[in-house]
Amino acid sequence: MFASRFTRRALAALALTLSPVAALHAAEPIRLVVGFAPGGGVDTLARVTAQALSKELDRTVIVENKSGAGGTISADYVSKSQADGNTLLFADTSLLVAPYIYPALRYDLQRDFAPIGMVGQSDLALAVPGDSPVKTVAELIEAIRKAPPQTETFASVGVGSVHHLGGELFALQTKTELVHVPYRGGAPASQALASGEVSMSFASLASSIGLANSGRIRLLATLSERRFPGMPDLPSVAETIPGYSVTPSLFMLAPQNVDPALIATVSKALENSMQQKQVQDAFLAQGSVAGYQDAQATEKWLGEETERWANVIKTAQLEFKQ
Repeated sequence: MFASRFTRRALAALALTLSPVAALHAAEPIRLVVGFAPGGGVDTLARVTAQALSKELDRTVIVENKSGAGGTISADYVSKSQADGNTLLFADTSLLVAPYIYPALRYDLQRDFAPIGMVGQSDLALAVPGDSPVKTVAELIEAIRKAPPQTETFASVGVGSVHHLGGELFALQTKTELVHVPYRGGAPASQALASGEVSMSFASLASSIGLANSGRIRLLATLSERRFPGMPDLPSVAETIPGYSVTPSLFMLAPQNVDPALIATVSKALENSMQQKQVQDAFLAQGSVAGYQDAQATEKWLGEETERWANVIKTAQLEFKQ
């Protein structure tokens, strides 16, 4: 009996050793590391995702915040974590721009990480003050062209943010001149717009809806190439400026050298999670759209999107000083 019990235990231990997915059933929770503070949009969506993944994997998934430096602190931390699948990164498009803002980064996004999958998109919006006579994107472009040089300003959540680059891309594609005014976060940027400190803002849809509903600001369009499903009457900028698209995307990465079979398991759990109605509704409530893509598609997107923003930065002759 003892020998039989020992044999069963030995075989079980050997199976755990050989199985690349065995780590998913370990006692230690999976840590989903987020590069932004608790309570923000990315953090909220990470928690929605973590809860869904916990059920799919039958494993505790917790969100760990390591905020600062545009998400690069969290990326650096995960890049140096053990490749056992217990530490994963929940990131957004800002990491693709980070090397131009922080040239001394100690990690490389493509060299030090393995994609797990796309999570979704967080919509941005173009808005003007509530008392502005401008009511459409076309009218805004006309107003900018008629204004004296260096007088039309736009607010964003900070230098080098996707919101900032959205404004620069708008100026490039419309051949207009805009002056960037950075703020420390979405709330002060939206308040500045409402008070008339700036001519327009490129901000998250979620942080803009409240002021828009009160009439203090006016939403002109989403920055995505499509309309936001939660506000189907709000047009997209692309309907006026073909090809314009600025939508921060959310994705998950693992440290390089994590077993591909383990990544495939987490990726499949992510796919199932993003198909759940309660998850999709939670994303919509945050001005976002849940949308899964597999690891291969994510890797392709990372390369193309990195090149795209590099070209925008070069064409606009942007310099980021810390």
